[in-house]
Amino acid sequence: MTTSYVLERKQELKELKALERAAEASAMQKAMEEAVTKKKASDARIAAKMKRIESGDAAPAIEKAEEAVSENVSAAPKKSAIKKKAPKKLKRTPKRSR
Repeated sequence: MTTSYVLERKQELKELKALERAAEASAMQKAMEEAVTKKKASDARIAAKMKRIESGDAAPAIEKAEEAVSENVSAAPKKSAIKKKAPKKLKRTPKRSR
């Protein structure tokens, strides 16, 4: 024999689980839609890049980026000029007894 409050609690748990499953399903659906959107954008970028390669056009942005990297490398300070400080040791205090 089961009391009414136990039956009510079981019913509440069933409803709660149903809500949780629905929320989880909607989150999964949203994640899948975002993944599809990202995949389409990636495919479009790849198609544009392949079209550029097939036509023989070079991407000017890549050449500029390589020049900027070479300038930054030459302007970087030497490692011997930078000195690292040793970490300070912490002093341990004795525990107090009660």
